[in-house]
Amino acid sequence: MKLYVFEPYDVLSFGGLRHFAGGETHVQKSAFPPPIMRFFHIFERVYGVFLYKDGKVYIPLPADVVKERKKEDKPNIKILKLNERGIPLLRGVEGAYEQAREYFISLKDFFTKYAKGQGDFSICSLRDFIQKEQRVGISIDKDTRTAKDRFLYSQDFLRFSEGSRIGVLAEGLREDIRDNRVFLGGERRVSYMHSEDLKAFEKPVSIQKGKLYKFYALSHLFIEGGLKGDLKIGNLRFEVLWFFSAGIEYVSGFGKPFLEMIKPGSVLLLSALDVGGMGCSICQIESVPTVNYKKRMGKDKKTLWNLENFLQRGWNSGILLEVEG
Repeated sequence: MKLYVFEPYDVLSFGGLRHFAGGETHVQKSAFPPPIMRFFHIFERVYGVFLYKDGKVYIPLPADVVKERKKEDKPNIKILKLNERGIPLLRGVEGAYEQAREYFISLKDFFTKYAKGQGDFSICSLRDFIQKEQRVGISIDKDTRTAKDRFLYSQDFLRFSEGSRIGVLAEGLREDIRDNRVFLGGERRVSYMHSEDLKAFEKPVSIQKGKLYKFYALSHLFIEGGLKGDLKIGNLRFEVLWFFSAGIEYVSGFGKPFLEMIKPGSVLLLSALDVGGMGCSICQIESVPTVNYKKRMGKDKKTLWNLENFLQRGWNSGILLEVEG
């Protein structure tokens, strides 16, 4: 497992997870972080997509962190905790707080401060790394060489600021990737790639029955049967006490079913039902979608999307932390 850093040559576009239908939709947005499937042509397994700047890794701010409402520049932040009734509340706080959308935390602060329940860390806005550029596009009629009626649309592109890069935690570089130049996003734009060792996740996690843990989602999550009841992480059972949501969105692609999945940055507060351990802090929720999906026509009956490798590709990945503070 390594951190792969991508330096875009120019702007990039990672479209939303819904199909863009020309003539019906006139705004094509670009999402960050993109789903891990945007990197499946490069890696066999992808655990998460981050931001990278000046040698530091930044991940989406955990959904149980809130900031001062309507304050963008260095806002005060708080970590939500459950009270004796099992409800997340803020006490002894003046003013209003809200969920911090499109904010990031350094990986160092995540482990040294957030993981210990300390809220004295700084957060960075997505705008500190990326500026969105809107460009206008049209669809051309090949016969008349004129613009098609109602096919005018705007498209978001992402321009990374000086020193900002994309960081991807992955393993299994595909055999056809032979140099450091790869193509990313819509229109297959060029990026330059290099790898670095990342040891932040190597510390093992001891699981004790009855103790509280947090599962921070690095990739999109799909939990069969929903969040009611218990779930398995590395064959160990946990009870879900609370779900801090970073949002829900549909994940799909060519020939693939639509799955309603939990976005990265979401946090599950868990109580351990078993005793055991994890070899490192990165693990996966054991759940595979049960859906009807298309098959190839003709002699080759292979499925377009082999759901049996759902976990092997990196979906449902996250960081498991023991709750402190």
